[in-house]
Amino acid sequence: MMERKTYSVMLSGRTYSISSGENEHYVKRIEKLTANAISETMLLDKRVNFETAAAVTALRFAEENILLQDEMTRLRRELADAAQQKD
Repeated sequence: MMERKTYSVMLSGRTYSISSGENEHYVKRIEKLTANAISETMLLDKRVNFETAAAVTALRFAEENILLQDEMTRLRRELADAAQQKD
């Protein structure tokens, strides 16, 4: 298991520290994806503040995560069924 390191990420001009076992490049990808999603939400409605945009982004990411988990489960079942039929 990789050692966890602390990284600083910038979201809408605010700096946050996060701990990750992944490398800096990976953390920067997360930072960019999150910052872009928050900015996109704030651009859609100028009245939306950072906290609301961050909450909306978290909900969108959670929804996407659940959809991807469901898809992965479905694909694993299909793969297991195909392997079983082959035997």
